[in-house]
Amino acid sequence: MHAIATEIICASLVRSLGVHPAAAESALLATLEHFHAQSRNPVVVRAGLTPDEYMETAMQTPRFLATLSSCALMADGREADARLSWEAYVQREIALARRAHQAVPPTALLGDLDAMRRVGHRLILSDEQTDQLIPGIVLALAIGYPYRSRQIRHLSLTDTLAQVTAEDLTEFLRDADASAGGHSLRGHRPDAPPHTARTH
Repeated sequence: MHAIATEIICASLVRSLGVHPAAAESALLATLEHFHAQSRNPVVVRAGLTPDEYMETAMQTPRFLATLSSCALMADGREADARLSWEAYVQREIALARRAHQAVPPTALLGDLDAMRRVGHRLILSDEQTDQLIPGIVLALAIGYPYRSRQIRHLSLTDTLAQVTAEDLTEFLRDADASAGGHSLRGHRPDAPPHTARTH
């Protein structure tokens, strides 16, 4: 990142959050490292994005700003404010994912409760387990939405969710159930921002 851009971002954090300049710099470095590590994820590679393309897209998302803000507050020693800032972002993402999911037409898999449960049955999941896992899956898809391949980047989040196939959902449910250790993902949320050390 260019030095001028770095200065502008840090100055904006200092002005909007009231954090120490050193905390802003530390947070920006930690956030950039966090997203750069994600840029080499196989999922990003499969989407046809280079690390630079991923970073360019990621830096324009609410998730980047939320991560940066939370890190800056944490680095400034304001842990409670950092948690509140991050949780506010998470709640906005959950609301966005819920609205998009509710708009999926009933002819699509993620718009048909019975069809989703049938996929769950094939994995020996009860209807209740499937119902509990679906919101977490939708949220995970919503979080990754800005980083989709160029071919579907023009689609809305609702249209993207409507394209999920039975094969896709089977994999999502299997992974979600394994991650939850066989328990509900009711508390699932976007990745927590990276922690940064206090700078003063």
